[in-house]
Amino acid sequence: MRSVVATRYGGPEALRIVDAPAPVPAEGQVLVRIAASSVNPLDWHELRGRPYLVRIGSGLRRPRTPARGSDLAGTIEAIGPGVDDLLVGDEVMGFGVGAWSDLAVVSARGVVRRPATLGVHEAAGAGIAAITALQALRRGGLTGPRTWRPGEVEPMPPRVLIIGASGGVGTFAVQLAKLFGAHVTAVTSTRNLVLAERIGADELIDYTTTALDDGLRRFDLVLELAGARRLGELARLLTPRGSLIACGAPRGQWIGPLASVAALAVRDRFSRRTFASILARRDRVDLGMLADLLGTGALRTVVGEVLPLERIAEAVALSESGHARGKIIVDLTGP
Repeated sequence: MRSVVATRYGGPEALRIVDAPAPVPAEGQVLVRIAASSVNPLDWHELRGRPYLVRIGSGLRRPRTPARGSDLAGTIEAIGPGVDDLLVGDEVMGFGVGAWSDLAVVSARGVVRRPATLGVHEAAGAGIAAITALQALRRGGLTGPRTWRPGEVEPMPPRVLIIGASGGVGTFAVQLAKLFGAHVTAVTSTRNLVLAERIGADELIDYTTTALDDGLRRFDLVLELAGARRLGELARLLTPRGSLIACGAPRGQWIGPLASVAALAVRDRFSRRTFASILARRDRVDLGMLADLLGTGALRTVVGEVLPLERIAEAVALSESGHARGKIIVDLTGP
């Protein structure tokens, strides 16, 4: 079977496609024939081994696990001992290790059944990006659709600013925030304004022509998904009880945002504002919720590029450039 591996840390040039033996599922695992995967910042952060702190778990000098790729959509071909809620032949979606391969063994807790109404490309693009968006919004205080009792005055919708609204996480964040009843302002480039409006943004800011801090806007939640702005400047955009959630950073420099968030939290320790930097947890309950929303059409994956496995290095380079629109899908159905 084909498998994309990296036996050293580096950029896209470190990736190779090799002929590997088919893996066998162990206890609690399933063997999935992969139809499609996608590329996430997580993938190239791990490929480069940055920040270096992550190498403590993944290998100091070289990757301990060469197989690459996280998101997946495919068909279960075999089941390991102890798996009783999935069957051979089930169409599934989720995440694991080694998803840029024709076959991969993954934890049964990392996949759910793919809705029949959801295509494999859309399913493969959801996993980590959609869960990241959901958990970032939740950390910022948006936990689901708003409700109020009969006779109560409908509350004002929370105002949410999403920086990086046209990327993989951003496109999910805009849609989920709208589903949760928020008024969404999307920050993106000129070429992506139409996309941001199409997926539900109420207001648009073209960062190439318009300053964020015009003295007029204040937000209950700011999501910084692009990693390109000083968090101290963004903190000035918050309401007195607002939240600033940083998620991701350019070129694998995660330590910078973590330090900035910590500094803001200390500086504002007596305020009621929230500052946090998050990495998504691979939660099956969240994955199932997102699969249901995708299956009904309430949420959709914005597919940008679809590239065959043979062009995986190109796909990773595009993701790392920071200029991808929506999700970059890797198709494995070809020879």
